[in-house]
Amino acid sequence: MSENTPTGVVASSVPLHIISIAIRLDDTSKKKIDFAELKFDSQRQEIRHSSEQDKDLNARFDPAIAVTTDRVSLSVHFQGTFLWKTTKKFSLDRKDILSNAVSYHGQREYRMTEGKMSVVVTISQLQSTSSSILEICPRFRLLVIGKTGVGKSSLIQQAFKINEVHISEHKRGEADIEREFIAEENERFVLHDSQGFEAGDSMIFKTAKDFIDRRRKEPKLQDKIHAVWLCLSIPHADGRLLESGVEEFLKLRKEILGNIPLIAVFTKHDIFVDKLEYDAGESCDEVTLEDLKVNTLDKLCIQPLKEAAGSDILHATVSTNEEYERTIRQLVDLTTTNVEKYVASEAALAMMIAQRVDIGLKLKASIAIGEKRYWRGLASSMNFTGFTMLDCLSVIHKDIIDVWNFNDPHCHLASDQFKALILKDLDKVDLPHTAQALNIASEFGLSVVATIASILSSLSGPLLPIVVPIATGVVLAKWVYDTYQRTNIVLRRIMTYIVDLTCIMQILFLLAPTGPISRHVIKIAIK
Repeated sequence: MSENTPTGVVASSVPLHIISIAIRLDDTSKKKIDFAELKFDSQRQEIRHSSEQDKDLNARFDPAIAVTTDRVSLSVHFQGTFLWKTTKKFSLDRKDILSNAVSYHGQREYRMTEGKMSVVVTISQLQSTSSSILEICPRFRLLVIGKTGVGKSSLIQQAFKINEVHISEHKRGEADIEREFIAEENERFVLHDSQGFEAGDSMIFKTAKDFIDRRRKEPKLQDKIHAVWLCLSIPHADGRLLESGVEEFLKLRKEILGNIPLIAVFTKHDIFVDKLEYDAGESCDEVTLEDLKVNTLDKLCIQPLKEAAGSDILHATVSTNEEYERTIRQLVDLTTTNVEKYVASEAALAMMIAQRVDIGLKLKASIAIGEKRYWRGLASSMNFTGFTMLDCLSVIHKDIIDVWNFNDPHCHLASDQFKALILKDLDKVDLPHTAQALNIASEFGLSVVATIASILSSLSGPLLPIVVPIATGVVLAKWVYDTYQRTNIVLRRIMTYIVDLTCIMQILFLLAPTGPISRHVIKIAIK
């Protein structure tokens, strides 16, 4: 089988973004352009003169027109002498435009000439997949409900790695559920806070109910509530888990929330465990102690919750104590899974991007975004036809760093200098084979690299080597300015870049999960 016909690979349809169209007549032509029509994707865009004095026809589109069909029809209507009217039709091939567009004054233009008329189509650069997703859902929108002192602030700080949360952990009744809290150091999530539904205070319950109802009716996904965390302190042996207002909310949850996932979050698990262990004493063996924890938690929390809300209620037990960080990861994973199932995949990806506690979800999001467009189309070359290697790598680079969502106020990770550090060694041809690369990944404990390498290897054929060199240097190799061609060495370079960058993202995630990212931290990660 030819290396140009890999099996199991289907090229994604990357939209052709048309910025402008200019239709010009030679000075010797006696015709005048009346108007033009652009037909694509069952749509019609009419182009007319901005002034009756204009002989040529120019149109600029803001936002750019996104075309996904293979062919576009352009009809140009003329007025000739004696008011005769004629029409000239052009069939524009999407692949031909991508292949033959040339860079001109910082833009990419496709030109064609027919007799005394010329047509110039200006198209935009490659569009990152992450930008398309974040345009639909730029932030994960979370509503937290809970009494003062239940631990909402520390829970949010741990899950999203932010420094401060200005929610109602002080005076009762001061929470403003309408207020959007967006942390400066993590702008990929927005928080709404509601006080707990305490006995005798029906106003808070009604306010929350009305707020959720309004948000459910919002037409755009970005304005809807994507998930609700109902925070409840684990009670003492003789304590009560649920206030009467909370019980009412749980009984009406399907009516109030619809498909919005609700997760009951039992907080301060570490205090619960410490007290049980203290009361049990040293005579209690480990197995018995674990059974005691499970049974007590079931009695105090899970059973009362299910009695009020039904057996299908989602729940998680958490502690913000450092040694219990796995409980925060479990809550984030449970939330993401149910948002993807019941809300939208874009909202789930927004949660994966916003959270800063689960490295596995970062991998999952990287793969999901990569497979949507550019990784899947590597072997077909359709996605990158007509673009330089630097164009191709830059859009892949943006997709990856967007997913990891570091606190990077100076944009070091998006800089040309950072890209140059990764690119320097990618022009080597004596690269190790896939198996060797996976061994390298295992030695460093970078399971994400192994996963991505496996996916890309299956996409591009068994003979294609993948490498994991962590490069140093600051000068871009000359080949990055060459036009993309589907060759073995080009695919190796692209896949190596993906794996290298993912390695560095993992290390940065471990070194500086809260940021801010500095040049010094980046150098440590690359070494």
